[in-house]
Amino acid sequence: MKIDDWRRKIDEIDTALLHLLNLRTELALEVGRLKNESGTALRAPTREREILDRMTSLNPGPLDRRAIERIYQVMLSESIRTQERHGFGKTSPSKGNRNSGSKRQRAAAH
Repeated sequence: MKIDDWRRKIDEIDTALLHLLNLRTELALEVGRLKNESGTALRAPTREREILDRMTSLNPGPLDRRAIERIYQVMLSESIRTQERHGFGKTSPSKGNRNSGSKRQRAAAH
């Protein structure tokens, strides 16, 4: 195959990855909504570590462990950022007010 053929294949994979990343984020938004309703912190370090460990153990290469961890850390951080942007919870619960919601939600409540 020629370079243009390889690039076309890469473009197809990039399109599929974009679709999957957005699908994953839609699911993360549902998790964020449920966490918000229950007053649970958005960030769950134990769960994040489980994801990183699982993905690095499944990785057949050629990406190394560090690359997989970096990619997934960005994905996890962007999931949290998107959840917050949609007004779901906070990264950690505050004492005495576990379900304070977004600024807009708090302003509407007052």
